Amino acid sequence: MGRRSEKFASVFIYSDELANYEYSSTHPFKPIRAKLTLDLCRRYDLIERPWIRLIKPQPLNFEELAEFHDETYLKTLQAIDSSATAKELWPDVSSSRKEDSLTLDPQILQYELGTDDNPIFSGVYDFSALTAGATDLGAKMVASGEVQVAFNPVGGFHHAARNHAEGFCYVNDVAVTITHLLKEGLRVAFVDIDAHHGNGVQDAFYRDNRVLVISFHETGRGIYPGSGFENEIGEGKGRGFNVNVPLPEKTDDEAFVRAFEEIVPPLLDAYAPDMVIAELGADTHIADPLTHLSMTNNGYCQAVKTLAQCAPRILALGGGGYDLYKTARSWTLAWAILNDLEPRDEYVGIIGGMMFGPEIEVGDLYDKTVYTTGIIKERINKEIDRILDFVKQNVFPIHKIH
Repeated sequence: MGRRSEKFASVFIYSDELANYEYSSTHPFKPIRAKLTLDLCRRYDLIERPWIRLIKPQPLNFEELAEFHDETYLKTLQAIDSSATAKELWPDVSSSRKEDSLTLDPQILQYELGTDDNPIFSGVYDFSALTAGATDLGAKMVASGEVQVAFNPVGGFHHAARNHAEGFCYVNDVAVTITHLLKEGLRVAFVDIDAHHGNGVQDAFYRDNRVLVISFHETGRGIYPGSGFENEIGEGKGRGFNVNVPLPEKTDDEAFVRAFEEIVPPLLDAYAPDMVIAELGADTHIADPLTHLSMTNNGYCQAVKTLAQCAPRILALGGGGYDLYKTARSWTLAWAILNDLEPRDEYVGIIGGMMFGPEIEVGDLYDKTVYTTGIIKERINKEIDRILDFVKQNVFPIHKIH
């Protein structure tokens, strides 16, 4: 990889405050992944470069969040964030056990708050406002031309709806930010490679041709949120502007990359967005405890490289990833690719140098390639062929792609 020109600029959006929040001790979503990623980026000499800045986000205010979210829902989220109210509603605010959730006011449960997925924890509203502020800041800097690349690892809460929490997501930072960008007259493409379908973003812009939503994810037949099938292509003016590629279980790098490269470059080229927002969820990894794909970070990196070639201006968001160390490695590699850098381990050859979790297994950031084979691979390829044919026949003509 070559050195970036002096005119290129990028930002890594991070604060310890953001990374140190915790839903609960047993909840799989861990914001601390952002700190692990930054530590790895520093170790591999990916931060101290003249074009790279590390900046702290500020929370969005209520009015900014309410441009997308329902005000009553936001006020409820605010109310449970005060320790007195939270304790009154739920004696153990750090718990996410089902038996505790039954003690909640039914009015709270209608917003899907206090569930196993979306527990009430101290600072839940402040955390949500800060994550949305980080994403919005990155988008503004990219849209203005101040930077070409921005990365918010604690971003990509693509499940949250206008009026309720869902799937570990309380505020949909993606939808909030896109709403702001549309008011500026910008055309936006959202490319999501998180293993879980981004139903909240899809629902928000399903009838809008000013946003192109492309999602690659594990099929909803056996995983949350049970949506994102190929026939969900938008409605009204938005018909053809919502594209789903549901991947069969055990999809490997080879099958994923083939599908990604057949769909994403032609669509982005035809749509010509002013900027791309990319959700770089790392839960497609074969080691992820919540998903059933068989990818490594090699296929993941190829997707990021393709996006970097297609989108000179890009806001990257972390999204999912529930094996902390595999996720941190994937995000570190994504950051390196977006900055046209080759990771270089500063600790190689130093006796007593630190090891980073399971990184010892392979000796560097890259995984060993894993291939699905035999009849399973044949079935996967056949299903992916079917989905690609559907998209090419039903979506491509709308964009005049031949």
